[in-house]
Amino acid sequence: MKKLITLLSLLLLTVSLSADERHITFGELPKNAKIFVLTYFKDIPFKEVIIERRASLAQYEVVLENGLKLQFDRVGLCTEIDAKRGFVPDEVMPKKIVSTVTKYFPDNRIKKFENNGRMYEIKLEDGTTLTFNTTLRLVDVDVDDSEE
Repeated sequence: MKKLITLLSLLLLTVSLSADERHITFGELPKNAKIFVLTYFKDIPFKEVIIERRASLAQYEVVLENGLKLQFDRVGLCTEIDAKRGFVPDEVMPKKIVSTVTKYFPDNRIKKFENNGRMYEIKLEDGTTLTFNTTLRLVDVDVDDSEE
């Protein structure tokens, strides 16, 4: 009986901590996120804007008509850009990262950008993942050598 009660308690806790995701209007985004989108993507219509709440954290996602997905933290700082079709525009990336990619990986474009506050992770079109530290120094290269 104790095991059943413990199991049910854990199940209820898991359900209560699960993410709450809902569509919102563009105007409900944090100010920094709105400025970012209007600065770099003003000519691309957005498909949907979503807020995901998990415990006390909020994360925003903007999906553009061209397939680009932008994620923002609770204050509107861009934490991820994922180009399902096409590439991440150079102008939204730190210049030092763009120059490193251009210099050492000239035949590749950036497909995905992630910033978790401690490091930047960049995924190139050939599957290579580059990791940069907070000073934008390249600290790791992980080559995807899987066959497609």
